[in-house]
Amino acid sequence: MRKLFFTLPLLFFVSALFSQTQDPSSKRILGNWYSNTIRTTKWVFTQDGKLYNYDKDIMKVMYKYSISNSCQNNSSDTSEFITLRDRDGDEYCFKINGVNENKNGVLSLTNMSNMQTLIFVNDVNLKIAQ
Repeated sequence: MRKLFFTLPLLFFVSALFSQTQDPSSKRILGNWYSNTIRTTKWVFTQDGKLYNYDKDIMKVMYKYSISNSCQNNSSDTSEFITLRDRDGDEYCFKINGVNENKNGVLSLTNMSNMQTLIFVNDVNLKIAQ
């Protein structure tokens, strides 16, 4: 019994030590993201939950965004979605396919209204094959 009291906490410590920790999407998405197809289009995600959409360095629209496991009529325990809300209250739903996975500099989203995949890069000079 004495060994059990020693072994059990040790197992929790070792599993916590070796578990892979990765920042949540809400932290990895922060910063500048350039459209892979039109590099003059830039989305800037800020810590205060705002997304600024720029074209040729001119801000076109600002959205409030939230990241969760559901968005409009979409829900998943294993996927994350971004909900964008404009100042008129219109909502836009995107599934997060990946955010800078393995530090590859790529943000991949699926627009849930038309199932179109959008690819962004965090470095304007980064080349991604299409």
